[in-house]
Amino acid sequence: MAAPHPECNAGTGTGYNSRMARHNSKNNRCDVAMLIDEENGERNKSGRFVLDRGSMEEHVFNSLRARYSRVAVVPFGPDIVATLTELRKLKPRIVFNLTEWVASDRKLDHAIAGLLEMMKFRYTGSGPVGMQLCRDKALSKHVVATAGVDVPRCFTLERGDRIENPGLPFPLLVKPQFGDGSDEIGKASLVRTLRELRRQVGAMRSRLDEPVVCEEFIPGRDIYVGIIGNEPRVLAPTEMVIGSRKASAPKFATYRLKNDGKYRTKWRVRYRLAMLPLRLMRKITEFSKKAFRALKLRDYARLDYRLTGDGRLVFIEANPNPDLTPHTLGRNLCFVGIEYRHLIPRIVETARKRYRKR
Repeated sequence: MAAPHPECNAGTGTGYNSRMARHNSKNNRCDVAMLIDEENGERNKSGRFVLDRGSMEEHVFNSLRARYSRVAVVPFGPDIVATLTELRKLKPRIVFNLTEWVASDRKLDHAIAGLLEMMKFRYTGSGPVGMQLCRDKALSKHVVATAGVDVPRCFTLERGDRIENPGLPFPLLVKPQFGDGSDEIGKASLVRTLRELRRQVGAMRSRLDEPVVCEEFIPGRDIYVGIIGNEPRVLAPTEMVIGSRKASAPKFATYRLKNDGKYRTKWRVRYRLAMLPLRLMRKITEFSKKAFRALKLRDYARLDYRLTGDGRLVFIEANPNPDLTPHTLGRNLCFVGIEYRHLIPRIVETARKRYRKR
C-alpha cells in the first residue's frame, strides 16, 4: 500500500465528507502521523513514500487508515530537521512512533522519543527514560529486581575488562548489553566453562564495540506476555515450543530461530497460548505490572520470561514498542485477546488518554 507523502492520506469510509469538513475547519490537521525508519520504504518517482509491501509498517498503516480519516507516513532519516519540519507541517494529533534506530544504531532509539518530547509532540509508546532502561539488559534486571521481581543473576564485562567469572555457576548466556531482537545470540552464546566464556566474549568483541552481559541460564519454558494500557492490563501469556527432542535442538530463542522460517520448521518451533495454573497466572500478572511500572513503560509492551520446571518465573527482558506484525508469535498471537484491527487504534487511544490525564 502506497502511503502518500508528505500530505495526509484521507480515508473513504462512511461519513467521509462530514469528517473532512470537520478536519478542514481545524487547520487540516492529521489524526495520526506514523513515524517510521526510512529503510522501511522508499520514494517513488512522484515523490510519494511507499511502505515495503507486507511490512509491519504497512499493516499498522492499513489498520490506522481504517479507523482515522487522515493518516500520514513520515520517514525518519538522516536529515532530522527535515523530519521535524514535516511533523510540524502536519500538526498531528498524535505520532505513532514505530522507529527503532538512528543511522542503524538501535542504542539511539530513545533519542527519537526525546526529540518528540522536546518538540512537544504527543506520541505513542514509551518515553526516552523507559527506552533507555529497557535497552540496557543489565540495568533493566537490576531495576526490576528492586521492584520485587525474580531475575537471573548476571555480570557485565566492559571491552577492556579481563574475562573472568566473579562466581556465578555455569552455564551462562552471553549477550550484547545493549542488543535487540536476539542480535548476536546463537547456540555458542550458551557457555559451560571459563574457557568457553573467554572464547565467546572474545568473538563478540571482535565484532562489537560494546559491553557484554553474562547471565545465569534459566532452563525452562519461554513465556511472552503482552501488556496494554497504563493501568496496565496484562494479557494472556504465549509460549514458544520447540517440538524436536534431539540433543542438538535449540534450547532458547536465538537470532536464527527468530528470523529463519526454515530453521523453525526443522526444529518444529511453534507458539501457543501458555496453559498455566492459576497460581502462576497470578504471578505473571503481579510481576508484569511491577516490571511495567518500574521500567517506566507506557501504552503497550511485551515482557519475556523463563518458567522453570519447579514453577520459578524469571524476568528476562522487556520490549517497549514491540513488533506489531499481526502474527508476531503465531496466528492471532500478537497481543492475545485483542483483534489486530482493534489493537492499533487502541494503542492510539491509550496514548491520547494518557496525555489528557496530565
